[in-house]
Amino acid sequence: MHWPEAIGFILSALGILFSALVMRRRDLKILGQIGALIAVAGLLGSFSTYRFARAGKWLPPAPDNLAGWSVKDTPFTDSILSQLGYPQALGREYTNPFGETVYWTLVTAGPFENYHDPTVCVPGNGFTLTAKKEFYLDGPGSARVRAMIFKHTTGARMLMYYWTQNRDGSTATEARMGNYRDITARFQTGYGAVVKGNQTVIARIYTIIPPEDPDGAIAQRNVTEISRATYRLMKEDGRKRRPGDTWL
Repeated sequence: MHWPEAIGFILSALGILFSALVMRRRDLKILGQIGALIAVAGLLGSFSTYRFARAGKWLPPAPDNLAGWSVKDTPFTDSILSQLGYPQALGREYTNPFGETVYWTLVTAGPFENYHDPTVCVPGNGFTLTAKKEFYLDGPGSARVRAMIFKHTTGARMLMYYWTQNRDGSTATEARMGNYRDITARFQTGYGAVVKGNQTVIARIYTIIPPEDPDGAIAQRNVTEISRATYRLMKEDGRKRRPGDTWL
C-alpha cells in the first residue's frame, strides 16, 4: 500500500471511530456528522488513489515477428522513468532491410504525471512542431491517433504518432499534461480511471524523416505499419484475462 492510500484509510478509520463515539451523545450530534464526513472523504480518497494506480497496471506486449523488421529492445533509463513518475514502460527500435528505423515506446498511464504530451516535451529538445493532424489508423471508426511533424534546429525532421489506448480498445489523442493540457480531457481521464475503471497505455511511435524522403511518404508508411500492428495487438491483448485482474 502506498502512503496516500494509507493516509486515506487512517482518516477513514478515525472518522468512523469518531462518529461512533460522539453520535451516542445528542449534544455532540454535529460532531458525529463531521466525523462521518471525514470517513467518507477518506474512503473516497483511498478509492481514487487505488483506481488511479490500477489504471496503470495493464502493459500489453510489443509486436514481434513483423515481416521485414528486426527488433532491438531499448529500456527506459532511470532518469526518464523518474520524470514520468515511474510507470511500467517498454521501448524498442524496429529496423527494416533499408536501414530505416522506427522508434517505439509504450508507457502505462495511471496518475497524471505519467502523461507527457509530445507538444510540450519534444520542443524542449530543440524541436519545433510544424504540422499536426488526426486520423483513423486502421480504417473508419478504428483508433484515432495524432500525427505530428517536428523540425529540429539542425534541420532534421521527425514524424510521430501519439495516442492513448484503453484496455477496451478505445483511443484518445487529447493533451492531458503540460502547457497545452486539455482540462476537459483531464477530467475525462480521471472519470475514466476512477469511475469506469479504465486501464490505459500511452503510445509514442516515431521516426526521423531522411532528406531523400522530402514529402515524408516513406516515413509515414513505416510509422503507420508499426503503429497499426501495435494497435491491433493491444486491442487483442486487452480482451484477455490475466492473473490478478479484478472488476474493481
